[in-house]
Order: sequence, then C-alpha cells, then structure tokens
Amino acid sequence: MKKLLLFTLILILAAGAVFGDDAKTMPKMVGRLWLAPTFAFAPGGYDTDGDYDSYGSGEGSLKMFNLGFALEYGIIDWITAAIQWAPGVTVWSEMDNAQLKAGGSSVNANGVADLFVGAKVQIAGENAPLKTDRLRFAIGPGVKIPLPGQDFKDQLTNSATGDDVTAGNVDNHVFGAGARVYFDYIFNEHFFINVYNETIFYPVKQDIKNVGIKEYGALVTLKQGGFIPVNADADVDYGYDLTFEVEPVYSTPLGDSGVTLTAGLPINYKFTPGHSYSVSNDNGTNTLATTLKGLDEADPTHMLKVKPNVSFFFTKWFLPTDIGITYGLPVWGKNSAARHEITLKVKLYFALPGAR
Repeated sequence: MKKLLLFTLILILAAGAVFGDDAKTMPKMVGRLWLAPTFAFAPGGYDTDGDYDSYGSGEGSLKMFNLGFALEYGIIDWITAAIQWAPGVTVWSEMDNAQLKAGGSSVNANGVADLFVGAKVQIAGENAPLKTDRLRFAIGPGVKIPLPGQDFKDQLTNSATGDDVTAGNVDNHVFGAGARVYFDYIFNEHFFINVYNETIFYPVKQDIKNVGIKEYGALVTLKQGGFIPVNADADVDYGYDLTFEVEPVYSTPLGDSGVTLTAGLPINYKFTPGHSYSVSNDNGTNTLATTLKGLDEADPTHMLKVKPNVSFFFTKWFLPTDIGITYGLPVWGKNSAARHEITLKVKLYFALPGAR
C-alpha cells in the first residue's frame, strides 16, 4: 500500500489557456463559437531540477484526447462576454502506470474541466474609450465555476479489483476568480505583438479525498477485506495559477479569394506555487502529514512551451469560419509532465439581426 501512496503521477491539469487570444473584442451583436479538439501526449517529464527524463515502462506516460468549447458575444464594440470550457471534456485517455495496473486495471485521466465565465473589456483601441490605432489594451475579469470531479474512494477500490481507474482530475474543481490582461502593439496592418497574462486565485480549499487517487490513498490503510479510513482529515490549498504569453502575429489576405492567412509563434509560461496541505484530527501521530510530504504536487511547477500556429479565415462563407492548427511543444519545466499538444481550432462567426 505504501508504494501505491507514493507512485509518480504526471500532472494532468490543463497547461496554458486553450483559448488565449489577442486584445481584440467582438463587434456589437456579433458572436463567435470556438471548437477545439486536442490530442496530447506526454512521453516524459521534468524533475525538481528541471532535467528532462523519458518515462520508462509503467512510469506514467500519457495519451489523451479532449474537446474544448467557447462562446463569445459582443455586448458593445468594446465589451465581449465569454463562456469558455477548456480543456472541456477528456473523452479518451490512456496512462501507463504499472502500480495501478497491477490488478489488471486500465488507467486513464478522463473527466471534465471547470467553466470560465467572464468578459473582455477593451480600454484602448480603435473603438475603445481611449481611441488609438497603434495599440490595443483589454482586461478580462472572470470566475472559474467548478464542475463535478471523480470519486476517488471508488477509483481506489477499482485499482484493487482490476476495474478501470481514473487516477486524477482534469481540473481543480474548486471556485476560482481572477483576470486576464491583453496588450497588442500594432506595427502595421499585417503584424502585431500580443502580450497576455492570466492570474486565477483559488480562495476555497479542496478536500484531499477529491484531489486524486494517491491523495485519497494517504487517508486509508489496506486491511484484509477492504480499505480502512485513517482517523484524519486534510484540505488542499491550490493557491493560484499564473500564465504569461508573448506572441508575434502576422496576417495577410490571400489575394481576392476572401481568405486571410494568419500565423503566430506564442511563447507560453505557466507557474503554480504547488499544493499546500493542512491536516487535522490525526490523533497526534502526524502520520498523514508525513505521508503528504512525499507527494510531488507539494512543489511548485513550471512549464515553458512554444506554440506555433497557422490559420485560414474564410470570410465569404455563409458563416465566416477561421480554421487553424496549433502545436504545443514543451521546452523546459519543473515538476511537470512534458506534454505535447496538437489542437485544431475552429471559430465560427455569426451576427444577430441589427448587427453592423
């Protein structure tokens, strides 16, 4: 059982914003629907010193496919409301974890992410209160609404009986609040540079039973005939998530075809301070606190990626449609899986009657 408590589980939280965007806002009464299917795989990870190690057999390599969605709508020309679900729902995944497969289980990372609901308010720009054609500046306050996660009591039982095991959650599944900041410096009609930041704080703690299978495993001891709970409780404080991105963007129409080509090269960095555990009712033995010190998530995580992308915007279609592809390539990290991501982004534009 002790080995089960301390097995290495790669981080499966969403890395970076799937729907990271520039400082533009939607025109009044014009909407945009995003569809973002993603295939991701992690053949290795970065340790506490930032060194990359390939996963050997049974050490935690991951493959997964998920679907993300977003809906944006222009309230007025410089305020856009948005609902974003990223990475949305993980519909298929496969983890190579020898310890959880010991009973014949198939291990996965399936589940749903939390919803982000907010708005983008453009302060400076061509149609903003501060009018300028040289730069755009916008802020995007918002909240993360938690959706249901896994029952890890059931998942731990599955690992002993040979049934399918979901080893962790796709998201934190606690309330979060924060803001996004967007800044575009416009060089000419074809080229601009975007700087983006997202900071989300998590003021609500999560019961350790709802975090992951190894965290729940710290609360039980294995006895003949089942799992016996330890007389202790613990909460997890996620703290905050911090994301920065810098992206040069080039765009040009392809003659008179009604198609616009856009290409970008974002450099994306994400940081989390690591989980903080608080333990109570441990009978004075502190055994649970000692176990939790061995969990990898207690350390801060870093992830640096480049995300080259290209898209084609078909402006003459009945519903103007932007179709693009992004490849997320890990460059460096600490305490993080080196997760590669291939994302197809489809943006459908629509206008309500009366839109300009």
